Amino acid sequence: MIEILIIADDLSGAADCAIACVSVGARTVVIIDPEADTDNATAVSVDVNSRAMEPREAGAAIVAATEWLYEKGTRILYQKIDSTLRGHWADDMVHIRQAAAKVLGRAPLAIVAPAFPEAGRATIDGHVFVNGTPLEDTEVWKQAGLTGPADLRMLLTQAGLKVELASHEQVALGSEALQTKLLNWLDAGCSAVVCDAQTEVDLLTVAAATLALPEKPLWVGSAGLMRALVRAGEAKTTSLSPPTRDGVEKPVLVVVGSASGASHMQFDALAQAADVSCLVIPSSNLRLDTGPSQVRADIQVLIDALACGSDAAVMIGNKEIDFSEGPQLATALADLIAPYLSQVGGLVVTGGETARAILVKAGISGLRMLGEIEPGVPVGLSIGEIAIPVITKAGAFGDSTTLIRCHAALRGGTSDHLIPASGG
Repeated sequence: MIEILIIADDLSGAADCAIACVSVGARTVVIIDPEADTDNATAVSVDVNSRAMEPREAGAAIVAATEWLYEKGTRILYQKIDSTLRGHWADDMVHIRQAAAKVLGRAPLAIVAPAFPEAGRATIDGHVFVNGTPLEDTEVWKQAGLTGPADLRMLLTQAGLKVELASHEQVALGSEALQTKLLNWLDAGCSAVVCDAQTEVDLLTVAAATLALPEKPLWVGSAGLMRALVRAGEAKTTSLSPPTRDGVEKPVLVVVGSASGASHMQFDALAQAADVSCLVIPSSNLRLDTGPSQVRADIQVLIDALACGSDAAVMIGNKEIDFSEGPQLATALADLIAPYLSQVGGLVVTGGETARAILVKAGISGLRMLGEIEPGVPVGLSIGEIAIPVITKAGAFGDSTTLIRCHAALRGGTSDHLIPASGG
């Protein structure tokens, strides 16, 4: 029985949300294909990859995944969305509610709380902030080609939903008062409630109030709300430590496919701090019209490093990248890297599209989640033709030394960097 089902729009999000379930002892997997073997897991996170799809295609994929995996006995149905609102998450939410209605006999109330305080994400008056800056003023918002305010109520209303806001003042009154308010809104025909949250305590309040509702809602958020749900719903948390403390024997490969400035800064820091052969592949060399000789020249650095047993790091150069090229560039990079994955002892990937493309190309069907390096940076053991520890990270997550810690954790000898999955 799947007790917790997470529907995610990209792979890094599917993993960083799922890792919270490990802290309550749940056998937790991330799968790439909704019909893949779930390995008797009680917590399943499926990457539908809808962020990279056109809205109509995404809707069909969302409905199919939900209908295939969701059961009446499932305690938590969770839609993992990007904490910076990339993708067509509001439309995806409409489709999940419709699919859930076939199981529940009603469309569930959507509890929308994308805050992730540990990663610097907050929701204030229904607007998203990143490290204190309005989301619409950030690099991520501009790179995604998004315009207008990052106003959750407006975006949900545009998707045809009746929306209310649980302000920070209302959340601060406590879970019982919030639950009463939610029930009143539900009786009035509300279909979605946006919840303000600036701290983990705020998210715990939202979690406690919504878990106590007499009818199961649909929870919608980033990894922050899921962490709060497992903490609020369990009296005790346990941990499973990743089996990488002694270090992998084969080389570690780090791949940065994200165009985020944060990830490129992390790559540069890794190149300076660790004994790693680094390769930057210009995005122009990954486009469809690139000659094979240039591609071979680019990848030779990686081939030589792995052949010598050396660690390697590869990054897509982000000059003149069109955001819409993301899926094609990720696929092209995966075509270059996947054939050499059997020579690798551990993999670190930044960017959900890139991670998915590499795993699919390498015959990996999913990840059995184990722990995390830091909040938002989980590690799992690959399931499929290759079994290696895989660390995934969203492009904008972490500080300048995050990739250094990821590399060190897989290399062993500095295992104190590798922490068990935390419920909060």
